Amino acid sequence: MRFRRVRDTDESFTTFVATRSHRLIAHAELLCGHREQARDIVQSVLVRAYQRWSRIEHDDPYGYVQRSVTNAVTDWWRTAQQRHERPVDVVPDVPIGEDTTFEDRRALLSALDSLTHRERTIVVLRYFDDHTEKDVAETLRISVGTVKSTCHTALRKMRIALDPHPYPGPMEQS
Repeated sequence: MRFRRVRDTDESFTTFVATRSHRLIAHAELLCGHREQARDIVQSVLVRAYQRWSRIEHDDPYGYVQRSVTNAVTDWWRTAQQRHERPVDVVPDVPIGEDTTFEDRRALLSALDSLTHRERTIVVLRYFDDHTEKDVAETLRISVGTVKSTCHTALRKMRIALDPHPYPGPMEQS
């Protein structure tokens, strides 16, 4: 009987990884800005999740693992000062998503790089992962007002980063 449960757990976890890992890696990449680092973080989180899989698989496994990825990226940022390694901007032979061009992806990551870690995390959770403001606030243990104001500031920074010379509005024309 125990052998059957282990096999069922393994199959359930394998299915989860096969269907959700790409999304988790994309989430981590948007948070940290580096594809290979994102893969490493997701792999580490999945190893820990597998050890707890029987307890989390019936509740909300994606939510649990996604929150763990967010926390792991936060830990990665916190320890960045202690590491001597430096991620590179361009990694050779990195696959690019089919739905975006290399330039679009590069521009998005560059715009995300202009944000603070908190701003970046909030934008990714709110817009890439489509969480409500309340969900983001609960995940990061901050107020909904902080989520709103940080989003506003971050989106303004991203707009400037993506279009540094916007069309002048009516008040700016001479």
